Amino acid sequence: MEAMEPRSPRPPVRCRGRPTLSLARSLLLAIVLVAECGSAAADKDNIVKLNKYNFDQNVKHGKWFVKFFAPWCTHCQRMAPIWEQLADQAVGKEWPVKIAEVDCTVSGELCKKAQIKGFPTMALITDGSVRGKYQGEVSVQHFEAWLGKQKVLQAQQEPGRAEQEGTRVVGEEVGDSGKRTAAAATHGQAVNALVRNFLTRFPTKSKIINLYFYGGIFLCFVVGVLMFAFRVAEDIDKED
Repeated sequence: MEAMEPRSPRPPVRCRGRPTLSLARSLLLAIVLVAECGSAAADKDNIVKLNKYNFDQNVKHGKWFVKFFAPWCTHCQRMAPIWEQLADQAVGKEWPVKIAEVDCTVSGELCKKAQIKGFPTMALITDGSVRGKYQGEVSVQHFEAWLGKQKVLQAQQEPGRAEQEGTRVVGEEVGDSGKRTAAAATHGQAVNALVRNFLTRFPTKSKIINLYFYGGIFLCFVVGVLMFAFRVAEDIDKED
């Protein structure tokens, strides 16, 4: 019998490119999922969360429709999705009134100052004064109709009207510290107004569409950077 020559071991076969491409697809899928989750969470973010620390600084300027609630209240729990829909509609239609809420189990003193007797209580506050409390049916249509009767869905408001009517729920700032706070607030409001003006006018007149537009540009930029990094990694693997 002829002796068989031993075979030389074959070099290990390497899979080139596929693991990197799979990683790229996984990252792209993760980015898409994060974007979807972010867009879903953005709807809830349309409700301004107020508490004893930021209440005065916010409601002393502008128009606010505030819900005072307690998490254990069943009526409040049923109303929560309707309040989210109202906030989404306020942002979508660019109402001059902001939709907010206060958890009275956390900010009890604040709710006592606003004379909240039961839950939920919806109060309309303009320039720091309570102009009225909603007593009607809980629905987005009824909320909008009531706000329309209060004439807060209009862009302009009669000067001094909020101070003449309703109960004041924020304190007045006096002294040099108050002047500094007012000056800081003025600069902050100017920057905020500039950003809002840019978001509401370019490229469309809808703030929500513009936010998705800028978010899409940012995601495309991130994806482009990742794809470039993966391409460089593949070239390095091939050279090795």
